Amino acid sequence: MIIGKLYQVKKLFWYLYPSKEIVLTAADEEPAAWLVGAAVATAYLSKKYNGNIAYICPNDMFCLLEEDGKYLKVLTTTGELGWMIYPENENWAKGTIEEVKQ
Repeated sequence: MIIGKLYQVKKLFWYLYPSKEIVLTAADEEPAAWLVGAAVATAYLSKKYNGNIAYICPNDMFCLLEEDGKYLKVLTTTGELGWMIYPENENWAKGTIEEVKQ
């Protein structure tokens, strides 16, 4: 991924955490949360980490601001700023997020 480029979610829902500290803490739990659905999981995670956890849906777009391994700081087209976990080299993640080419 390239900093400053616009990307679109093609598949899955991606959690958006308000800080890098929270995303690093949540990284170990996130796969279990995927099983219950985005709305339920974000409510649970928001309460657990005392922060506003959001999610990015298929067809949503974001600009990549910073990258630290599998952790991405993004700004969505709806104005949400936060960190997400994107292990792009994992087989299951391939093709789920693509660069927008105009």
